[in-house]
Amino acid sequence: MLEAFYATERGSLEDATINGGFDLHPELVWLDLIAPSQEEQQWVLDAYDQNLPTLKSLEDISSSARFYRDDDGILHISTYFLTKNKNYQVDGDAEDSSHILAMVQTVAFILHKDRLFTMRGEKLVAFRAFRARARRNDYDMDYKDPTWILLGLLEAKLDELADILEDIHKDLEKYSTEVLNNHQREKILDLDDMITRLAQQEDMLGKAQLCLIDLRRVLTFLSRPRALGSHIYDADIRELSEDVRSLVEHDAFLFQKVRFLLDTTSGFINTEQNDTIRRFSILPSMLAPPMLIASIYGMNTDVLPFAHGTTSFFVVLLIIMGFFIGPIIYFRWKKWI
Repeated sequence: MLEAFYATERGSLEDATINGGFDLHPELVWLDLIAPSQEEQQWVLDAYDQNLPTLKSLEDISSSARFYRDDDGILHISTYFLTKNKNYQVDGDAEDSSHILAMVQTVAFILHKDRLFTMRGEKLVAFRAFRARARRNDYDMDYKDPTWILLGLLEAKLDELADILEDIHKDLEKYSTEVLNNHQREKILDLDDMITRLAQQEDMLGKAQLCLIDLRRVLTFLSRPRALGSHIYDADIRELSEDVRSLVEHDAFLFQKVRFLLDTTSGFINTEQNDTIRRFSILPSMLAPPMLIASIYGMNTDVLPFAHGTTSFFVVLLIIMGFFIGPIIYFRWKKWI
């Protein structure tokens, strides 16, 4: 898919209809390619003389070559975007958005002096949010300069990461209530399911941290004197860097909270297992005395008391019941059962 945008007189972005390579005009300031076909890549090459990387090559780029400026002065950036993708949700969790797995996608940015190319494998929420914002032009930006589009997309990425961390924080608060509430934990909560949910949240936090660290590296690169060729972007880059630092700290806090809940839940599981084993170990202790009495009176001998007589069966039965009920009373008094 190939989507293109041009800047209006007031600086906002508007969609351009693309039916073929002949629609790729010089006035277009942003071309967004989503899993493009070879034909679409050829359109870009013919119209703007710009070779595009393949989606596979984006995943194979080493960390040292993710951002650079080539000999023609064109800026190349490959960065990670985190998104909750319903195509990768856990089976049976179609109605629970908190169980949708997060995926990390690599997005390529190619910045010319008068045009920005972006390339990705799937649709992303951050891009959709930025397009809506750019159409309204909430901040009175001049998107005729494609650098502002690049910074706007990075800001949208940061906003999405902040939303994801906020959702995780809300989920962890709910999980804390479920785990630490004795009645709910003992009567309702499935501790094994809670372990799975916490593991998913930890996985999400790890991927969010990867994206944040990657974004911090991108902003550090863009803050270099010759990266963008102008100082007018410095204030925005510094502001984004401060936001990234705050989110990295928040992500670390959430990591600690997840670890606490995982350790607590695992402790409760171990306690339940120990209680089960203790009950099974108590049961033989309760049955041993009655079985001993029954075995003794089952011997073929005449010297046992109450072994003969019309009431001997009932007397022995009472003795057995006494030896059975006595341990039960003692164990309950000790609160072992």
